[in-house]
Amino acid sequence: MQTRLRVQGGGSGEPLLVLLHGLGATGDVWAGWRPLLARKWPGRWLAPDLPGHGGSPPLAAYTFDGFAAAVAGVVQPGSRVVVLGHSLGGVVGLALAGGSFAVPVQAVIGLGIKVSWTDEDLDRAQAVARRPPAWFASRDEAAARYLRVSGTRLPLAICGSPAWPACSPPMITPWTRG
Repeated sequence: MQTRLRVQGGGSGEPLLVLLHGLGATGDVWAGWRPLLARKWPGRWLAPDLPGHGGSPPLAAYTFDGFAAAVAGVVQPGSRVVVLGHSLGGVVGLALAGGSFAVPVQAVIGLGIKVSWTDEDLDRAQAVARRPPAWFASRDEAAARYLRVSGTRLPLAICGSPAWPACSPPMITPWTRG
């Protein structure tokens, strides 16, 4: 499968750390880790936007293996890989490590993974995946939706806001939800 993903990365050498975000987020959620990775991680790192998120095109159908195949497409063959994934990203990391892809995953660290999926859960997830994107009139409206859906109660630093004035260009424009 060849799905062109938006990928951010840095470092050099091995092992390769693949940082996978959760549902509705982008690889930008790992931006705060860059200084730590530059100082402490011995190899390269990649933070892709999963298909249908941020700057990555959607898949025809969404499955964990479909996401994993897209991620496998941005990993150089033969690279020793460690995956750090949040929520959906953790599940994608486990699928990537499952042996169906030519990616030698040494370890998967998953944060906030839903590990038990009923048929009803899967049906509900597929229904959400089939919905068209919704457009928001403002950053504030998009941020409020994100906070409600993600369950986050902390303030959200938005590019261009007083909390994060120096970032340019804006990380997400126009504001959409999938």
